[in-house]
Amino acid sequence: MKQDGFTLIEMLLVLSISFIILGISVLPAGNLMTHLLEKQSLDQLKIDIMYLQAEAITTNQESILLLNGNNDTYSGKSSKLALSRKFTPTLHFQEKSEQTFRFSPPFGNISRFKTIIIQGQNKKYALIFQIGKGRFRIDEI
Repeated sequence: MKQDGFTLIEMLLVLSISFIILGISVLPAGNLMTHLLEKQSLDQLKIDIMYLQAEAITTNQESILLLNGNNDTYSGKSSKLALSRKFTPTLHFQEKSEQTFRFSPPFGNISRFKTIIIQGQNKKYALIFQIGKGRFRIDEI
């Protein structure tokens, strides 16, 4: 008597191979999502800093960036805008204090230069304020 179908052993073998492949692909996807969220949060920080600099230049009034390491937030204040943002849960300022940076008119010069370390889940980032007309960058360490 011939029956067409799969035996229990064949089905278990196919299912185990499927679960192994699925397990291998899910772990990198989780790390990728965390990295993308961190990058998005750092990009938003860049945009906000550039906006505060532009506000100092266009309105000819000082704008302020406040980095709060105690609760991993930052805020900005200018004549037209007040913003407050929190980093994603995996990003943290290494220095647990408040730091204030001022952008002065007419060129958007920054009040001081400093490197601020931001710790991610698997990577570290450096927010570097340079001497000059409000120059800054974020580098991966």
